[in-house]
Amino acid sequence: NLQTYRRETPDRVFLYIAHTILETLQVGLQGAAAASRIAAQVSELVDEIRLTLGHETLAPRVVGSMVPRVQGSVRRLLEAMGQRLYIFIDDFYYIARDRQPELLDLVHGCVRDADAWLKVASIQNLTRWFQSAPPVGLQTGQDADVINLDVTLQDPARARRFLEDVLSKYAGEVGIRTLTAVLSREALDRLVLASGGVPRDYLVLSASAITKAQLREKARLTGVQDVNQAAGDAAQAKLQELEDDLAANVGSAGRTLEALRVLRAFCLDDKESTYFRVDFRDKEARPDEYTTLGSLTDLRLNHLIDPSLSDPHRAGERFEVYMLDLSQFSGARLKQGVRVLDFVSGSIVSKKTGEKGTTKTATTSRQLNAILRAAPILQLDRLAWE
Repeated sequence: NLQTYRRETPDRVFLYIAHTILETLQVGLQGAAAASRIAAQVSELVDEIRLTLGHETLAPRVVGSMVPRVQGSVRRLLEAMGQRLYIFIDDFYYIARDRQPELLDLVHGCVRDADAWLKVASIQNLTRWFQSAPPVGLQTGQDADVINLDVTLQDPARARRFLEDVLSKYAGEVGIRTLTAVLSREALDRLVLASGGVPRDYLVLSASAITKAQLREKARLTGVQDVNQAAGDAAQAKLQELEDDLAANVGSAGRTLEALRVLRAFCLDDKESTYFRVDFRDKEARPDEYTTLGSLTDLRLNHLIDPSLSDPHRAGERFEVYMLDLSQFSGARLKQGVRVLDFVSGSIVSKKTGEKGTTKTATTSRQLNAILRAAPILQLDRLAWE
């Protein structure tokens, strides 16, 4: 878990990882037929890495020279044991983003041509796994594949089934046979929207909403209002953390808070739509502003609905589609005539608040695409920080 090493340089983090890998394999080597031939070499390398970590400063040349030696040891150890190695690296985003490709390059070099697999868990918008000039890191499609564990609302019915299946397993452990015994059907639908399809957020909001329902007098089920309040409290806690962080980190926290203010004004005042599109070309042209938008997504203050929506009139032009978090426009915050998304019985619904006859229900992917294509386009220069 790289949270433990968040204050270390990538070079030192690499050495810690290499040391852990070799020590783990040493334990597995005991009793292997070929142990005597390579045990001494591996032990010597482990000791050398330990001594190197004792130095306050590390020369890149010294760290780089370790890679082929660790790779050779890993390969020989696995061959001797007849085993496959899985290396799990969690919370990778704690490494400085501009140094992430370098660390991945070092670790990847240690397991090349060996029966070993790397599994790296991170937050996508806070992660950079490859730089092209010079090529450093892991290139998707060649060295690695991206596996997204979150479920977007691109397929809303699938998202609902998946999330409810996860929650049902937890509920079953405490004797709750069906989710509708504690949550109304409408509340379950609202949880899908409020979480943006993120399993952890779905579970946290579910627990918080149930707690709020328990505090209501004579409440029989957790309702939509409980989910709205839970989402509002979660967002308020995140905003409070950002404001508390302003004193120590004015640049990052201030930029994020200002971006939220600009985004709310764009959605609720200028365009009167709680969902919006971002042009692929714009995000490539303005990486800093796109990173700021990603920070809001990581804080769950807005949610990715569709990662790649085509334009039917312009070949090759694509958009990401986002929705402002429910906490930013539900309840008393919301004025009339704002187009919002809702989730009803497995389908996305678009409607204007306070206006009858404006509801559009997407029962097919074509209808959902039509709704999302009508969303306004956010120009990322609005999020520029001066």
